[in-house]
Amino acid sequence: MKIGVSRELYLKIAAVLLAIVIWFVAGADISKTQGDNIERFIITDVNVEGASPEFTVDTRPRQVEVRVRGPKYLVETLDGSKVQAYLSVSDRGEGEYAGRVEVLPPEGIQVIEVIPASVGVRVDTVVTEDFPVQIAITGYPAEATFPQEPELSPKFITVIGQKSQVEKISEVLARIDISGATSSISRNVKVSPIDAGGSVITDLNIQPQIVRVFVPIRKLPADPANAEGSGK
Repeated sequence: MKIGVSRELYLKIAAVLLAIVIWFVAGADISKTQGDNIERFIITDVNVEGASPEFTVDTRPRQVEVRVRGPKYLVETLDGSKVQAYLSVSDRGEGEYAGRVEVLPPEGIQVIEVIPASVGVRVDTVVTEDFPVQIAITGYPAEATFPQEPELSPKFITVIGQKSQVEKISEVLARIDISGATSSISRNVKVSPIDAGGSVITDLNIQPQIVRVFVPIRKLPADPANAEGSGK
């Protein structure tokens, strides 16, 4: 007895077989892609969490290297903005500590190593202090002239910064060069906080940063002896 198979049935069977083939091929491609893992080093900033408003926190170093592993298509597009490194200073007062760095990677990425695993942390109080400005004159005016007592405005500046840094300030200088000057000089000059060793202290908020310095330049009086000799 011969059983007839309709053309419609053949098409349905072919469609089912094609769907099965596509499912197996796609699954194989996905497995291959997911199994193709690579590693990379990512440089990212260390963020600080849990600091009280009255404190400032500084870390050394400020960046770490993170070795990550994951699917190639995910790892290749990573950068420092997508890998978050942080440490907590909750319940910490003033002082210097060693803080362990934690890393929050994107989904599908594994953190293998953090270099360095711990960083130095300095928790410091923010202070505000006023300092008098000292004028430092460099150079010499033109021949037969001399500088007189300089003037400045304002005479005091305000420094805001970490207590440990502000305490290092020995003096605040406004340097002005009068080399070759033939007349009085009036200039806007940037002020610099200086430590006991003569080095400029950075990472401070100075208000104002610029002062006005006026240096009177006067001519030397004529020598009477020379004047008499020239009149003969």
